[in-house]
Amino acid sequence: MALLEARGLSKWFTPERPAVADAGITVQSGQTVGVVGESGSGKTTTARMILGLVRPDSGSIQFDGVDLLAAGRAERRALRARLQLVPQQPRSSLNPRLTVGASIEFNLRAHGWARADRRKRVAETLDAVGLPPVFRSRYPSELSGGQIQRVAIARALATEPRLVVCDEAVSALDKSVQAQVLNLLVRLQAELGVSFLFISHDLRAVEHISDEVAVMYRGRVVERGATSSIVQSPAHPYTQLLIDSIPGSRRPNGPRQPPSQVL
Repeated sequence: MALLEARGLSKWFTPERPAVADAGITVQSGQTVGVVGESGSGKTTTARMILGLVRPDSGSIQFDGVDLLAAGRAERRALRARLQLVPQQPRSSLNPRLTVGASIEFNLRAHGWARADRRKRVAETLDAVGLPPVFRSRYPSELSGGQIQRVAIARALATEPRLVVCDEAVSALDKSVQAQVLNLLVRLQAELGVSFLFISHDLRAVEHISDEVAVMYRGRVVERGATSSIVQSPAHPYTQLLIDSIPGSRRPNGPRQPPSQVL
């Protein structure tokens, strides 16, 4: 059984066209799946539906054997420890008045961890993301972009989740720091066995981290499969556009099509 199985997800915010239309995402245990597409493609809305932040107009979501759309409030609350988020703007998601250690402990306390276990877990997660113990007492304003992103990852991992959704988790970082954070996620996935749903507009980042990829365009998943196969032999014109837009791309394919002709 898949860890996450989302089928037929649709969401309308305006009557003109759906934000997401009949989208499906599957993540196996211990797997990283990338969802790539331009701004407005529906990838973040899809992620928010999976996280329970937006309710789909239609479709189904099974996570860890539980029907998320049918689950009651108490059951969904219990599941949150196993389904965590690394947001696009982690600095704004952290309370500036709390130290790094207190922010991570706050997440643990919300999920019922005892005080002694919380302090130990903070130390473990900071070490896992490559931050020394001194960072426990630092405030968000004292951290660089790369450091704050590592804190966000540590906070997400603290509750020992089975799946972490990374929503544009490296888009605000410069290229060298992006590479460091991507390599960190790859290492954590290998060491901890945690699964990632990696949302990004950057196909290069998705290619680096993902076992499989789903390509979204105008609210629909237009192509999905093993990352290497998608990158080497894209079947959909929009996927071809994404690959051709990568600097240095040498894909020997036919002429490009403008986005208006993709669907």
